[in-house]
Amino acid sequence: MKSQRPLTKIMIQKLKDCHKKQLMDVSNPCVQEDVKGSLAALYKRGLVDTTMVEVKGKRILSIVVTETGANYLKSLDTEE
Repeated sequence: MKSQRPLTKIMIQKLKDCHKKQLMDVSNPCVQEDVKGSLAALYKRGLVDTTMVEVKGKRILSIVVTETGANYLKSLDTEE
């Protein structure tokens, strides 16, 4: 199995931003544009997933930080 490269600073920041948004306001979900450029890498690592949510009568694709992603962020906090 090929080892994965570490996340870049940008990927980590986008993951943090999405997680913060997810915790604060369910009516304003993290969307694909919020993690643009990092979505595939975060998704392949199991740090984010997608789900359909209804916002203002429209169904949109929302990006959610998984439990694995939240644990990854916690591990970063303990390292600092």
